[in-house]
Amino acid sequence: MHSNWDKIIGQQRVKRTLQTAVHNERLSHAYLFWGNVGIGKDALAIEFARTLLCNKQGEASCGECSSCKKMETLQHPNLKLIFPLPGGDNDKNEDSDPMETDVLGEVRKQIGEKALNPYFHIDIPKAKFIRIKTIRELKKESSMSSAEPGKKIFIIFDADAMNDASANSLLKVLEEPLDDVHFILVSSRKEAVKQTILSRCQLIQCSMLSDEEIQSALEERNSVEPTQAHFISRLANGNYSRALELLGDDINKYRTDTVAFLRSILGGSTIKLFEDQEEYLTGNKRDNAEQILTMLLVWFRDTVVIREQSPNNILNIDQEKELSSFVGRFGTKNLELCMSSIERALELLRRNVYLPLVMLSLTVNLRRILNAK
Repeated sequence: MHSNWDKIIGQQRVKRTLQTAVHNERLSHAYLFWGNVGIGKDALAIEFARTLLCNKQGEASCGECSSCKKMETLQHPNLKLIFPLPGGDNDKNEDSDPMETDVLGEVRKQIGEKALNPYFHIDIPKAKFIRIKTIRELKKESSMSSAEPGKKIFIIFDADAMNDASANSLLKVLEEPLDDVHFILVSSRKEAVKQTILSRCQLIQCSMLSDEEIQSALEERNSVEPTQAHFISRLANGNYSRALELLGDDINKYRTDTVAFLRSILGGSTIKLFEDQEEYLTGNKRDNAEQILTMLLVWFRDTVVIREQSPNNILNIDQEKELSSFVGRFGTKNLELCMSSIERALELLRRNVYLPLVMLSLTVNLRRILNAK
């Protein structure tokens, strides 16, 4: 039977755990959903809240009652969403610090995005911390009567963004559980959440998504054709949110540019290399350079796979002919060292090292490795 749980990609073990808890009426007052970025922790938290608030009180939300209808926009009066907001990182004068109108507008807009796509990450500009003011409001609301009959749910996204003041304030709430009040914390950095808070939560570890699960979701939800979905799912490395970001990029252009970049590196003239690849070597397109290096890493990974005679495992399926030709010419060279050089360049790029220097150094290294006698 189809249920709203099916909208969440993978995570079958976690779904069963939560549904069993609902069925047996053995609910914890506080949960922490943790695991890697982009695997659906927020989606699980929202669906769990939807299920707990549903008027039918079953193992899955009905999607039809008045409560479920309100949850469609995440505007249920018994639901409170908490996440980092702009402002100070301490409790000094925060109670007299009203939120600016443009920030309120951005919050409403991003909650709307979250309602449409639970894999969307709420990220308010200039917000670094979950403010003490927010937790004090949570504390007050949790002890008040519910706006509607039933449970009251607080979802704390990016729970690791609580500073000491916020975490200590939340701890006091968790130490005194109230009937029908549930806290669902979500974090990609469990190690950054205070141990005292962890000890008062039921910890729910969420799994990495498989390439197959991401590929299937891209095909079914985003109408991506199978070859492209396969390629993106492998690049996403278990992160569906990253896969969606990659959809917005012109992957095929980067793949074509990567082959051209490699040909320029292997060409005889350094001057021609700079003429051909000026946009990547002059420092004006850092984001594009990062994509090129990522694709270049995938290319070399594919060459190693072909050299090891496992062509079925390559990512650039439609470039198998070019890859085989490259291996025929350079297969005896240290391709793994090429990959290490690219990984190092990516690391330097992400640390904001001067782009032309990074790219020039990589070019010299790749030429030296591939032209070695």
